[in-house]
Amino acid sequence: MKQSFFQYSFWNTAFRPFFWFGSVFGILVISIWLFILSNIIKNPIHINAIHWHSYEMVFGFTKAIVLGFLFTAVQNWTNSTILKGKSLFYLLVFWLLGRFSFYSFGFLSYLSFGFDICSDILVIYLLVPKLIVPTQKHNRPILYHYGLFTIFHILSALSAYSILDPEKTLLFIHLSIFVVLFLILIIGGRVVPFFSGVVIQGYSFKRMPKLETFLIYLPFIFYLTKLIQSYLDVYFLRSLSYLQGTGFTVFGIISFLVGFSLFTLNTIRYISWKPWKSYQRPILWILYLGYFWVCLGFLLYSLTELNLFPISSAIHSLTVGGLAVFIYGMITRVSLGHTGRTIVASPLTVFCYVLLNVSVVIRVFLQLFNQYKYAYYLSGIGWILCFVFYVVQYTIILYSPRPDGKPS
Repeated sequence: MKQSFFQYSFWNTAFRPFFWFGSVFGILVISIWLFILSNIIKNPIHINAIHWHSYEMVFGFTKAIVLGFLFTAVQNWTNSTILKGKSLFYLLVFWLLGRFSFYSFGFLSYLSFGFDICSDILVIYLLVPKLIVPTQKHNRPILYHYGLFTIFHILSALSAYSILDPEKTLLFIHLSIFVVLFLILIIGGRVVPFFSGVVIQGYSFKRMPKLETFLIYLPFIFYLTKLIQSYLDVYFLRSLSYLQGTGFTVFGIISFLVGFSLFTLNTIRYISWKPWKSYQRPILWILYLGYFWVCLGFLLYSLTELNLFPISSAIHSLTVGGLAVFIYGMITRVSLGHTGRTIVASPLTVFCYVLLNVSVVIRVFLQLFNQYKYAYYLSGIGWILCFVFYVVQYTIILYSPRPDGKPS
């Protein structure tokens, strides 16, 4: 009997299509971005190119990978099937159709944006029944964060379209980046020490419930502070003359304190996990390196509030560093573990781990020496190679059934 399209293994679990299409899209977006920067092609986007690049890396690439992992994780937590077959296909199509929101297609561009937002609404619709029940109370912050992600997504696009203040576009995109980072901190806080306990003999770490509680609620203070800072700083600066001429603003100082608190608390958490014990397991230490970049990124970002570090480098320490490195570690691990393969990174994958981290160093720190073009091109090429090698290695794995015959 012929197998129907939606019965193929590729549609069994969200991580398979979203990891594959997300990775391919990430390769395309960075390639187009480098071509635009080098004037090889004319900018095909009808909004600010930096806004487009930032928007698509967050709501295109990162969102796809997060959806793949999020639905896989929630299904495991709730021991239920949430997304597969036709519903998974439709969500993927909505996401794909949303990738044309800023091309010069007239009304079709706005329709594309509508599909993009529909994909967010569908995600919330699918997650609410599973996470709102009393037994999932500890997982509800994930739902709250994704709700904020959807709001910031809408505001980012409306600003980019100049329906709202276009100067606020990057504010909302950056807030969306932090939402994803906080989602990773929640999920990573569970899986990273668990993975360590599975593979490292005699591994243990000290649990700190109060610190974990702070890390759940501090992000919401961060969102509020950044929004207030953006809209009210000018008023407060004028009303407090002793700050004039210092380069500081009232909420800039508050934002520094919140950001530095995020750095401090996450660093304490990170050290408590004993990351040095992972050095013999590349598929484990890559996750610790991703978390390291998140911690460092919070420090660098907090310093931007005092004009002590460039904002572009700080943001990319969180994105190319924290997000991409952690994402790469997770997609390589999940693609093996959840398809019944041995969870061991191949030599080519380990090479990509190293290359991606070198790309982070280049993108974040080369810019400090005014080597902007080298920072953009070298880090971009490194990124592209890493995800090309992922697609080359993992396409067959993602499209094939589990070797043991079990459902993935």
